[in-house]
Amino acid sequence: MTDPPFTQNSSRYRLFWGLGLFLFVVVWFGTIGHRALFQTDEGRYAEIPREMLATGNWLTPRLDGFKYFEKPPLQYWATAASFVLFGEKTWSARLYTALTGLLTLLVLGWTGSRLWNRRVGWLAAAVGASSLYLVLMAHFNTLDMGVTFWMTLNLCSFLVAQSQPANVPRRRAYMYVSWVASALAVMSKGLIGVVFPGCVLLLYVFIRRDYALLRRLHYYGGLALFALFGVPWFFWVTVRNPEFFHYFFIYQHFDRYLDGVAHRPGPLWYFLPILLLGVLPWVREATRVLVSGWRRRLRPGAVGVDAEFLLWLYAVFIFVFFSLSSSKLPSYILPVMPALALLIGHELAGTHPSRLLVAGAVTAGIALLGMVATPLWIATIRPAEVAQVYARVEPWLFVIFGCLLLAAAAAGWLKRHGAGTVTLVMVLAAGWFIAISLINWSTQALDPIYSTRALARSLKPWNQPGRPFYIVGNYQQSLPFYLRRTLILVAWRGEIGYGIGLAQKAGHLNDRRFVPTLAAFHRIWLTHPQAVAILRKGLYSRLDRNGWPFAVVASNVRRVAVVHP
Repeated sequence: MTDPPFTQNSSRYRLFWGLGLFLFVVVWFGTIGHRALFQTDEGRYAEIPREMLATGNWLTPRLDGFKYFEKPPLQYWATAASFVLFGEKTWSARLYTALTGLLTLLVLGWTGSRLWNRRVGWLAAAVGASSLYLVLMAHFNTLDMGVTFWMTLNLCSFLVAQSQPANVPRRRAYMYVSWVASALAVMSKGLIGVVFPGCVLLLYVFIRRDYALLRRLHYYGGLALFALFGVPWFFWVTVRNPEFFHYFFIYQHFDRYLDGVAHRPGPLWYFLPILLLGVLPWVREATRVLVSGWRRRLRPGAVGVDAEFLLWLYAVFIFVFFSLSSSKLPSYILPVMPALALLIGHELAGTHPSRLLVAGAVTAGIALLGMVATPLWIATIRPAEVAQVYARVEPWLFVIFGCLLLAAAAAGWLKRHGAGTVTLVMVLAAGWFIAISLINWSTQALDPIYSTRALARSLKPWNQPGRPFYIVGNYQQSLPFYLRRTLILVAWRGEIGYGIGLAQKAGHLNDRRFVPTLAAFHRIWLTHPQAVAILRKGLYSRLDRNGWPFAVVASNVRRVAVVHP
């Protein structure tokens, strides 16, 4: 048995790979609507586009009716467009994220083929499709997958443009794509879309002494395209909201990074376990490319840029940048993964099949460990009500780990029968992708803990125009989306605090939008018999003991909805 020839043009060959890609796409998109939107990010990034449609204001993002300037609007616009086309559904809220995730894999395959050969392209895409970190984030409604796609397109277009620097028309075309992608990355999540590629480029030029590279960037047309795609919204939102500039550019970018004002600290090694999850099961290959990358700085460059060294520098720079930050979240280093996937794919292309035993052993080891650890972990979960919810996932976890074990066994059997590297990689990657897809599907069982879709359905008889809905002492960010209405915040500011402050200064704040204290809410509650309130169970129990008039109309594991009896 040998690897499939990538130059073969037979109808059977095209049918085989075409069917495989079709099934992959079906599975990729088939899970995006099954699981409810989880707290907190998924609800937030569905609700902001919903409010854009409801208000007709696509310029100033709002969350629960308050100005929300934390991020630029590209994903909000894309999701709002998805709602226009397909309706306000869970799957349409995740469509942009899933689409940009799939496009990232396609860009990896295209770039590997352009820089090296089709074998590398297939392997790099397979590594991306088997990454637990990348695939999960592509099915989770946050901004990180979108910005990762645009940053990857920026990076890969640059590499392809500079791989044949003497071909000026070709170089110019790809550099223009790179400039536009950088602008759209800025429109996705802010300055990292231009700061990261700019810093990596300058570091590369300084280390390799390749100053001629700076003359091949096509600045005039590139800067014009960047300004066209990346500047107008920032200009107009600042004109309409003068407070935007300081909050977005100073507070969100510099204060949060340097001072940890977002209260998301973490040790220096915070991202190491996340990186490990991202490169499974290709631990050996990832270690080799990360260790050997620095040595490439001393190698004489070929025509154009040294793609391997620049990819290594890109991944290391982003990882170190966020590791040094005072504000950390697991999703921050996602842009590292496509660069690593290309490097790992290139490493795998020259790997003897016998060395893939490490990836197979890692896969089998994780499967066996997971099967042993799952019941032990479920037994430790408290309280009992939460444990019952997690117990619904337990059978799925055995199926997931069984899928990994089957993939490892299949790869071992194929290896003994002479299969080549590409075949073994594809089998292992398929096993990991199916297992990750099952994770996406099975976690719907956790809806009562991490989402409010079922709670919103239970509240449908009370969800009438004119009836006030209060959210007390917390903010469940998927609830407004599923109720299709904003809520009145009580004794909670959180990340909406800045928008609340702006409304307060403008004199636009009243008790139909925000109630600052429980005492003030108590007076309102006694005089609004039609009101509905959503509370955490602990707060509900405390207020109920204090004699508040409550009648429970809906609940889930952590929250209670009440009306005035």
